Parts: sequence; structure tokens; C-alpha cells
Amino acid sequence: MIKKLKTWYEKSERFFHPLVGVASYDKYLEHMKENHPNMPCKTRKEFFKDFLEKKYNNALGKC
Repeated sequence: MIKKLKTWYEKSERFFHPLVGVASYDKYLEHMKENHPNMPCKTRKEFFKDFLEKKYNNALGKC
């Protein structure tokens, strides 16, 4: 059951996250591997935390 849920989440992440403007962790890893191979990658948790902070804590804001 857990394995099925994980598989479903991973597939849905690739589809739903771009629709709502959420960055892709897999694309981030690919970018880091290709362009910054000597730099350590953020964990999934760090990646999304930084993404959300940048998106919602922007000092200039959009409104």
C-alpha cells in the first residue's frame, strides 16, 4: 500500500506541480549534476523549503 502511494505521489508530482507553479526537484537534481557537479545538492525538504520561502516571502511581492 505504501509503495503504491509513493508511486502515485511521484507520478502526480510530475504532473500537478508544474500546473501550480511548483519547481521540480528532479529537474533541480539534473541541473546540479550537469552544471554544478562539485556542489552538494539540497535535500528534497531543503529544496521545497527554499522554493516556498522565495515564492511567498518575496519582500517586493506581486500585489
